[in-house]
Amino acid sequence: MQEAVALLREQFGPRLLFVGLQGSHRRGEAREDSDIDIMTILDTLVVDDLAAYRGVLRQLPEGEKAGGFTCGRQELLAWPPFELFQFAQDTDAYYGDLQTLLPEVTRADTVTGARAAVSSLYHFAVYLYLSGDPTTRADDLKGLYKSFFFAMQVVEYLRHGVYVKSKRDLFPMLSGAEAELLHLSMDTAYCEERKQSKPDELFQLLIEWAGAMLRELAR
Repeated sequence: MQEAVALLREQFGPRLLFVGLQGSHRRGEAREDSDIDIMTILDTLVVDDLAAYRGVLRQLPEGEKAGGFTCGRQELLAWPPFELFQFAQDTDAYYGDLQTLLPEVTRADTVTGARAAVSSLYHFAVYLYLSGDPTTRADDLKGLYKSFFFAMQVVEYLRHGVYVKSKRDLFPMLSGAEAELLHLSMDTAYCEERKQSKPDELFQLLIEWAGAMLRELAR
């Protein structure tokens, strides 16, 4: 990240407003094939800037894995606020101050973001069960567990005022269906065992949780 900052400052000069790290590398959960999610904010952003930025990334060690969120300052200010609470929480700054670049984000915005995340989980789980291949849909369901973790981070913040960075740290704070869903996202062997024995129960677990959480957040 220090090398990325140095190269980006050389390329963009005072136009570079912020560089941060997001994603699995920030959480300490990266695998060998994980992307490196670098967040970069410029004063403005045009396609020529993207071409130059891509050239900078390719100079970095493992730069072929590097990407992430990039935009101009005015676009970030105009971004839907309900998406920005978690966006800011999940970013470690390496250059600049992200808070000075963001619009105001209220608790009501954060609740709206959580409701949007949970409703998407509910919808996709139901859709996958109805439209997915019965022989593979339980495998496809595993892709939603990552989204469950992100939604659960915000839910726990709304409940207790603490934003937990990683699955490992979040797990002991949960119980019941929430602990079970996070366990499924963390333990591939356990998930495979559950999938082989009673795959429909995996759908039931996620759909029931999402429905109950939608009602909780609506209150």
